[in-house]
Amino acid sequence: MKKTKTVSFLLAVIFVQVGLLSCEKEWHPNGPGNPHNPGDPVVTTRRFYIDNNGSDSSDGLSPNTAWKTLAKVNSTTFQPGDSVLFKRGNSWTGPLIIKSSGSADARITFGAYGSGDKPRIVGNNSTLSAVLIQDARYLTFENFDVSHPRAVRPPDISLCGIYVALATNGVYPGIAIKNNHIHDVEGMPITNRHMQAGIFVRSNSAQAYFDSLRIEGNKLERCSSRGIMMGDGSNKDTTFYNNNIVIRQNVVDSSALEGIIVYTSKNVLIEHNRVLNAGAYTLGVNMNIVLAGLWGRGKNMTIQHNEVAYTRLTNPVPYTSMDSEAFDIDLGTPGYTIIQYNYSHDNEGGFFLHMGDPGPDFTYGIVRYNISQNDGNGFNNRVFELHPHPNGKVVPIHIYNNTIYNTTKIGVLDRAGGTGVHPGLEFRNNIFYSPVLQFDDQANILYNNNLYYQGLKAASDSNALTANPLLVAPGTGGSGINTVNGYKLLPGSPAKGAGALISNNGGWDFFGRPVPAAQPPAIGAAENGN
Repeated sequence: MKKTKTVSFLLAVIFVQVGLLSCEKEWHPNGPGNPHNPGDPVVTTRRFYIDNNGSDSSDGLSPNTAWKTLAKVNSTTFQPGDSVLFKRGNSWTGPLIIKSSGSADARITFGAYGSGDKPRIVGNNSTLSAVLIQDARYLTFENFDVSHPRAVRPPDISLCGIYVALATNGVYPGIAIKNNHIHDVEGMPITNRHMQAGIFVRSNSAQAYFDSLRIEGNKLERCSSRGIMMGDGSNKDTTFYNNNIVIRQNVVDSSALEGIIVYTSKNVLIEHNRVLNAGAYTLGVNMNIVLAGLWGRGKNMTIQHNEVAYTRLTNPVPYTSMDSEAFDIDLGTPGYTIIQYNYSHDNEGGFFLHMGDPGPDFTYGIVRYNISQNDGNGFNNRVFELHPHPNGKVVPIHIYNNTIYNTTKIGVLDRAGGTGVHPGLEFRNNIFYSPVLQFDDQANILYNNNLYYQGLKAASDSNALTANPLLVAPGTGGSGINTVNGYKLLPGSPAKGAGALISNNGGWDFFGRPVPAAQPPAIGAAENGN
């Protein structure tokens, strides 16, 4: 992906939407030794009900005395422990504005009651988002249907579904966005793209950041520009990066650009998500832009157990042969990035993009125990796209124990057409399974102890295996990360016990079986056994 300038357009909308709330209570961590799972303590003091047939003149404290409008909710400051419950099967035209904070032992919850469909919040096109959560702490937003459709085609304004924003310096812990259906967010896909997503999380203040924020269990469909986006592409002092971020168990299908993208965050865990059809939701706009399915420019990121499929690049001029991979280690990436245990298939641009120079604060990248099936078929079967390293810079990226399958060809291709150099990249213990194999820059990239079948091996791989790995049923992976048992090893596979020892190998294979630490592992993503 390319570096982008911060887009400031529509920032004033934030202040139009809501009066700012300042909360200076000191935060103490809430989970014993586990910042990625702080829990959801709830001490209910009051329950407020909202019903299309209610009355704002009532007290709102029972279904029979429910409030009616978003205006009433927006003007109320809720207290720690309160629940604000919208009746299922009802619909409101937004924006819904939330500006209250809970506490570590008494969260505020916005949710649903009754039976039937999730309560619907529909954006009104006059504000950036259908739902705005501003300067909140310890708050859960769950079980809503959120949309922001646009009648104009192509769309001419910027729109979001749920916008979680900060405008006042400080730390804001404990936000959870859970089990919502966000769909038909129809903003302009390209213009102001860094301010648009189904779920958009952003700090507008230099020293404000989220801590222990979770986005989980949501379904996002037809979102422009992104599905889930943390940050806006701008640079920021890493001291004030969003911290301990978890994005898990979400389904993102059909976005204009990335399905999930993370900026200005550290200690990030992205797991058990499905990202499908990134780049497909163009709304009639020419998409002369590059994208990848799931990636981030965060510090110390782990991306695991995800399925990314069908990433595409629509109207690619002038980017005819760039990007559209499942995953990316990008320019300006600090710390480490680990990409492991993922299933990538049918992404037009390939499995993995390396942009060449992640920057001076990058420490290392690891790409291990992933399965790639028929990636890169839209770009000359390029499974790996490697941009050259400036001035021969050594960039440590270790790519090992992956199983790469393609019915036609597998290419590890230099973006510069074969003239670029990429010192620091290492390919070890991988299975490359295709009739044709192409490996660029063998003078600078380490190829060692890989298994090649059926195409010719990397000439520089002096410890190569060239034999049928005896996979159970290669090429039979379908829709879903649980459909890839065909990439396990049959009895008698030459890949068993043939791998080189790699320290700190993560401990597990793709299928959750232990990987030995003191004896040779198998080659590929599957350890011994079926």
